Amino acid sequence: MSNANPLLLELAKLDFNIVQATHQQDLKILSTWWKSTRLAEKYSFSRDRLVEAFFWSVGLVFEPQHSLCRRMLAKNISLIVVLDDIYDVYGTLDELEIFTQAVERWDIKAMEQLPDYMKICYLSLFNTTNEMAYHILKQQGINVLPYLTKQWADLCKAYLQEARWYHNGYKPTLEEYMNNAWISIAIPLVLLHAFIFVTNPITLEALESLNKFPDIIRRCATITRFVDDLGTSSDELKRGDVPNFEL
Repeated sequence: MSNANPLLLELAKLDFNIVQATHQQDLKILSTWWKSTRLAEKYSFSRDRLVEAFFWSVGLVFEPQHSLCRRMLAKNISLIVVLDDIYDVYGTLDELEIFTQAVERWDIKAMEQLPDYMKICYLSLFNTTNEMAYHILKQQGINVLPYLTKQWADLCKAYLQEARWYHNGYKPTLEEYMNNAWISIAIPLVLLHAFIFVTNPITLEALESLNKFPDIIRRCATITRFVDDLGTSSDELKRGDVPNFEL
């Protein structure tokens, strides 16, 4: 690097160190939150992927000023992993039906109908999402909770559909699978949360547009689903998941 400008090189090193220190602080805060949920402790059958979830969020928004967005996305992705494992591996079909209904209701009283092992997951999801909506309401004066809860309900219904196929021994057609799979990959949910934490001001028109799943979101989700299935299909089949699409 003999031709490098020493001032620019020093600036680049300083910038890298600042970004890295910010990311390390983000992960420290997330680790404290994750331990407080006790989800990894309570659900030994589930994958503990907090660090991986954080790196996903860094891939979406790495800039230092977006610390809050990274942390919120990592929380969401961590909860998605736990939910995915409950629906794929552990829950009975009857239990999954009840859990999905509880998420659709989005009422703390709905937790009373859940099996004991599901209550901590439901409460973590409920509290974390409400906290995010509260933050946006406080900062921007707009209530995003109905949009966030709809995304979680849609995701759980997609997971439930996959569980029904598996428990009934049904192999969906490619069209049936993809009509469900672009939602079950959770990209619409993640992108909505990314949007609300990097956008100021948020408008109801934008939220309504995202709620209708514009083509760019559906296509992004479809591509991610293909990549995910090609990379994890054999592992998911071992865990008892519904057969995925394979090229």
